[in-house]
Amino acid sequence: MQWEDGELSRVGKTSAAFFSYRKRKTGRLELSGAVFGAENAATNAGNHEVKPWVRRVSFGIVAHDIGFISDQRENGVDPNWEVQFNRPDWTWWRWLGSPYPSIGVTPNFNGETTAFYFRIFNYEFSLSNKFLDDLTNDFTKNLWISGGLTRAIHTGPLHKNEAKCIAKSDCGFGSRVLPRISLEIDYTFWKNHALSLFFDHMSHQGVGCSCIQNEGIDHAGIAIILLLTSLLALT
Repeated sequence: MQWEDGELSRVGKTSAAFFSYRKRKTGRLELSGAVFGAENAATNAGNHEVKPWVRRVSFGIVAHDIGFISDQRENGVDPNWEVQFNRPDWTWWRWLGSPYPSIGVTPNFNGETTAFYFRIFNYEFSLSNKFLDDLTNDFTKNLWISGGLTRAIHTGPLHKNEAKCIAKSDCGFGSRVLPRISLEIDYTFWKNHALSLFFDHMSHQGVGCSCIQNEGIDHAGIAIILLLTSLLALT
């Protein structure tokens, strides 16, 4: 049996070696390197599929500073906008538990405190398990809880009258940047929508700040969430 042009011809310059064999006269036997190359490229594309940056967006309505932790010195009904991002596929990020970073804002239009926040450490946990799913007729299959730690920048006063602060606990926030904790419970429906009940609180509590004054502020409310990437598909 005779082969064309030095018997073997290397095809392509990929990391895998593909060869094309062709029978000299009949042309019946052909193993095209291009076929293998295409299959390899498709496999690599599947393995390196790029997820969108944004995972979900939400809009909520919150009661301003009527929570059970703060001193309830302010009032109002505020909107809340938040954008949550897909977790990066980094090894060291997985060491942190693969949290979902997000940014958001809770503006107040009554002249009270507006807060902007950037959240890195946000974790979600499904409440679905065999026992609860059977007990609730699969209601818990779509039920999630999440909690996070945020750094918030706010527009509220840093200092107020010292005597009034001591006597009536009517103080300033002490620092322009404050820790912010958040908790929420979500129920997903239509695969890419969710209803959320959430609560957040921000104050420094003397952590990272030698400030004497330490006002706190809460927000509690409800939000509608649009999941741009299915919550169930990413867990």
